[in-house]
Amino acid sequence: MCRFCHQHGEGNRWYLNAEHYSDELLADLQRRRYMTDFVREVGNGQLFRFEKEFHRAMQAPKWLRQIMYRYYEREFRRDHFGQVVPIEDVEKVMSLANSIVRMPCICRKNTLGRSDADYCIGLGLDPDKLLDLRDAFLETFQPGPHQNLFDRLTQTEALALHRAFEKEGLIHTIWTFKTPFIGAICNCDRVDCLAMVSHRYDFRMFFRSEYIATVAQGSCIGCRTCLGLCQFGAMGYSVTNRKAFIDPVQCYGCGVCRSGCEQHAILLTPRSEHPVARKLW
Repeated sequence: MCRFCHQHGEGNRWYLNAEHYSDELLADLQRRRYMTDFVREVGNGQLFRFEKEFHRAMQAPKWLRQIMYRYYEREFRRDHFGQVVPIEDVEKVMSLANSIVRMPCICRKNTLGRSDADYCIGLGLDPDKLLDLRDAFLETFQPGPHQNLFDRLTQTEALALHRAFEKEGLIHTIWTFKTPFIGAICNCDRVDCLAMVSHRYDFRMFFRSEYIATVAQGSCIGCRTCLGLCQFGAMGYSVTNRKAFIDPVQCYGCGVCRSGCEQHAILLTPRSEHPVARKLW
């Protein structure tokens, strides 16, 4: 299991601990201040500054870069870190949240300059109660008079939305704000998301999921539809066998590849049971 499971989950999946969505954690003033600062800073260009830092880091020797990365990754695990979750666990997470609110994506505001890219789901972040956070969003996105930044969702609506995101190839990630409080599920891709951009430079801002995908060779017909859905380059195709395969070293266990397989030939199995992937987080 990932490090957070041992630290915050008592050996179970840490994000299924109801305490990590509690109003008690959200009431902490330091955490509230961190969240509002996060919206303002990331929403106003931090993504580009972040990527410039990665460009500089790539000029350093690999050993030195890895030392720097370990230091900053430790900071992110303390403040704002995530984990990939498949749709089955998204459904369980939704049942733990006190409220579910669809919000505009801060990362996509940086990369696309759009305030209508609603790919983020707030968990327990009720804008009518968290006025400081609401004001930070309003200041950052500056919506028009008829634009609503926050849409309240039922669990059923939120789950249907995430299934639609999967069809587009977006992965689901949960995020802390001052760990272990979990405040959001984001739906990410390699181009527009801060965490995925950092991933391109081998800097980790989230754990792999608790699962790994495998292809049932007897069911795969070699259509290769799944290959275009993988955000991590883990999918491959054997010309000799005319079957898809998954590289366990690259797979993050998001399960999105399954959404394109009409043969239901792709399965998720516990990462802890895989001889190679069980130590890869």
